[in-house]
Amino acid sequence: MATHAGIRDNGEVEQETALVVLPPDTARSLIGKAVAALPQLKRAMANGRIIIAGGGTTRHVVRALLGEDPGHAAFAIGWIHDGEFAETPVTERGPGPYLIEESRVSRGWPGPLLERFGRGDIYIKGANAIDADGNVGILLGSPTGGSIGSALPILYARGAELIVPVSLQKLVPSIPAAGGKLGQRRLSRATGAPLGYMPVMAGFATVITETDAVRILYGLNATMVAAGGVGSCEGATILHVEGNASKVEALFEAIRR
Repeated sequence: MATHAGIRDNGEVEQETALVVLPPDTARSLIGKAVAALPQLKRAMANGRIIIAGGGTTRHVVRALLGEDPGHAAFAIGWIHDGEFAETPVTERGPGPYLIEESRVSRGWPGPLLERFGRGDIYIKGANAIDADGNVGILLGSPTGGSIGSALPILYARGAELIVPVSLQKLVPSIPAAGGKLGQRRLSRATGAPLGYMPVMAGFATVITETDAVRILYGLNATMVAAGGVGSCEGATILHVEGNASKVEALFEAIRR
């Protein structure tokens, strides 16, 4: 019997295991909060430069870091919607990525800020796929690779950091195998716009998934054990978590909100 939450009568920390369903938006919210909690992001927020590119998951990074919601269609440009690869409505879009330099926040094309990037600066971009080795894949609608196409050479050349928040609902067998299949002028047909593919191999980015988020925010070990559901849980990730009982309870409280 515990004398208070998480502590047994003999003074040992009570451990617990649990099975958790994370609906897609709940999973993205956890990932966004975890990215905002990273120590390197806090340092860059105060003394460096951060670019947050638009997307469904990076939207939650903005919410956690800056306390404002840029919206879904207003923040993303490309999306998979109504069974097609498409663009969000132009009339509903916001002014572009978030640009942060020494705590000053603006929005717009990231090129000029990227030119000033160096060690310790951070570019945050979501992904469309992740494999078991930690490689990620980004679908490309722009014929020139979009903002990530212009960002990667600078990030790699100067030693700045790429952070990729991505849900495990996007797990695929192999990013290298997929990367050689796509290309806007290689495809004969597509359901919607034909797309290219940008692979980012493990080690070139800090990838944050639901399991990473549970560890960062709650100090719990997490393993993805299943996926999917119906209704609001289509695309859900299902995790087995273990660790301090009070931390497990805190996780449950967070996902019930």
